[in-house]
Amino acid sequence: MDFSDCPCTGKTLTKLVKPLVMTFLAKGQLHGYAIQRLLESQGSFQSGPPDLSGVYRSLKEMESQGYVESSWISNDGGPPKRCFSLTDNGRACLAIWKKTLIDYRAQIDELIGFMDELSPEELDAKGGERQGVEG
Repeated sequence: MDFSDCPCTGKTLTKLVKPLVMTFLAKGQLHGYAIQRLLESQGSFQSGPPDLSGVYRSLKEMESQGYVESSWISNDGGPPKRCFSLTDNGRACLAIWKKTLIDYRAQIDELIGFMDELSPEELDAKGGERQGVEG
């Protein structure tokens, strides 16, 4: 069986882009390319960070939700850059994200503990159906 598209590979971790971007913005205003560079420096993404257009889509969505705001900033004669900052609602959302992730971490630790109790045979995909479990 091909598991390359299965959530078990960690591919759904890209859903954490929004709270990660919000964390970057909590420290100060940034433009999209700077956010992309910060995402690239993270080890959170199995198949690489989202592309720049995906980052801008996320920022636009968060702006429409009232979590970030943007403004155009001119610098040293170069082209203006659209910079993003976290709103008060964004900070409140980020605080909820932190609590949610802490709760998930506790649940994940508990799940891993249950998995640690399995014997090698129970984890062996070649061992056939698990005994005592009806589907």
